[in-house]
Amino acid sequence: MDGGPSEESEQIATAADRWTADVAAGNVGPLKAAFSAHGAEGPTLMWCPAPQDLQPPPLQFLLSYWTGLRKDDGLPRAGDIDPLNMRPALGYVLLLDIVEGGLDFRYRLFGTILAAVSGFEMTGKLMSEHPTSPYILDFYRATYRAALQRREPLATVHSPPVAVSTTIWHRLILPFADRDGAVVRLMGGTVPVSRNGEPLASSW
Repeated sequence: MDGGPSEESEQIATAADRWTADVAAGNVGPLKAAFSAHGAEGPTLMWCPAPQDLQPPPLQFLLSYWTGLRKDDGLPRAGDIDPLNMRPALGYVLLLDIVEGGLDFRYRLFGTILAAVSGFEMTGKLMSEHPTSPYILDFYRATYRAALQRREPLATVHSPPVAVSTTIWHRLILPFADRDGAVVRLMGGTVPVSRNGEPLASSW
């Protein structure tokens, strides 16, 4: 794999570009309108959440893990990520490498629970290859780009149309830097939750 963006990723970049600025500013209006047009619910955004602001325990754990790795109030280093220390949330974890400054992202790790619930495996693949709906893909790309720009944790919640799924997706995006302070990797925690509030395929 050469790490370059695909033609498809370039074609769908326009909406993601617009939404990146909205997400970075905490403006959910345009995103809610797009979701509503597809019969979907959300999204909500929360920058710099506290652990108690997050509903699923795996995301609370990941935020505390990220905070514990911070250096002098800066960002944690990507080299300090140790999957063995993330076992309580590992099946829900995404690790993403940044491609072309955020034009695309490559999944270094796609959690096993996410793969089982989604029905597909993305490890080693580009985000532009994700088989989800185009507007959801644009939303994902915009949230990752905004976290890359703001260098801060971002939590989101969204739901697809009920006719498609009864799952609510709780997400957390955490930036990691290299020794020079540049953001070089993003950690995502994504927990699919049923509408009765139970995380899917979870041991919690």
